Amino acid sequence: MGLPWGCGCPSLNGHARGLLTSLITLLLLQLGSAQLRVVGPGHSVTATVGQDVVLPCYLSPQRNARSLEVRWIRDNNSETVHHYRNGEDLYGEQMEAYAGRTELLRDGLSAGRLELRITGLRPSDDGQYVCTVRDAHAYDEAIVELEVSATGVDPHLSLGGYEAGGVRVLCRSAGWYPLPQMLWRDARGQHLPSDPPTHSQDQEGLFEIEGAVIVTGSVEGPLSCMVRNNHLQQERKFSLHIAAAFFHNAQPWMVALALVLLLLAVSIGLGVYLYRKQAARIQELVNRDARLEELPAEIEEKDARLAELAAKVEEQAAELVWSLPVREQDCLCPFTRAKNFGV
Repeated sequence: MGLPWGCGCPSLNGHARGLLTSLITLLLLQLGSAQLRVVGPGHSVTATVGQDVVLPCYLSPQRNARSLEVRWIRDNNSETVHHYRNGEDLYGEQMEAYAGRTELLRDGLSAGRLELRITGLRPSDDGQYVCTVRDAHAYDEAIVELEVSATGVDPHLSLGGYEAGGVRVLCRSAGWYPLPQMLWRDARGQHLPSDPPTHSQDQEGLFEIEGAVIVTGSVEGPLSCMVRNNHLQQERKFSLHIAAAFFHNAQPWMVALALVLLLLAVSIGLGVYLYRKQAARIQELVNRDARLEELPAEIEEKDARLAELAAKVEEQAAELVWSLPVREQDCLCPFTRAKNFGV
């Protein structure tokens, strides 16, 4: 028995030829697509701030990628992180944040590896990257997730004073990424309720976290503040033992009594000071008024003395005038005296 298209059936023969052509075309497209199948690592890549990282990406099946166009981009804004084409690195479209920090590893290109090295990791490098490959006939891409982390310094504990019948304890730690978790625990490891911590970021994008808890006398043993980076599963912890004497001073009535006594002492002291100051001013005014009242009498007395003195001066002047001729006669010589008497 022969094939259908060999028995003189032109319609069946044309249908079979069309089906065969479509099948061959589909196979060719699948082969071309398979040659540019881009595969990522299948898991997140983790690294710490300041280190270098290599983002993996490769072709499957394996083939030489030196003549292909490879472009790594950020998934959040589609901007170019690194661009490679026909054996050359192209930096015209590269993001400024990655200038001088990226390298497409040449050693693996012939084996279909499209690995990108990023040096000096920053918190801003955290996120998704897209590895794209293109040739004259096909295009494919794969997503690579990069998780950047940083473990901060040991927490610093300090006392913030008395509050709500207890002692307020502050905890602060810096240099974290991403935002860490803060936990308070007692000596038995039990969680202590606290207010939600606050945080801020420095110029490099690292977080500083600060929290507080009010500890009462019911908490025995050392108190611990723990800051944890959940990405790296790393934590920093610092413990502080608060003496029992602090909690005695934290009793509300004692605090209130101390405040009342302090305010009372300040009020009394201020009142005494103001009273003395006012009394001194009043006494000064009284003395001034007394002097003003005595001043007319003093002036009148001085005027009387001046008048009396003037009268004495006039009297002495008159006596002096009358006494001058007598003294002149007494002073005449004998010849003058004889002449005056006609001798």
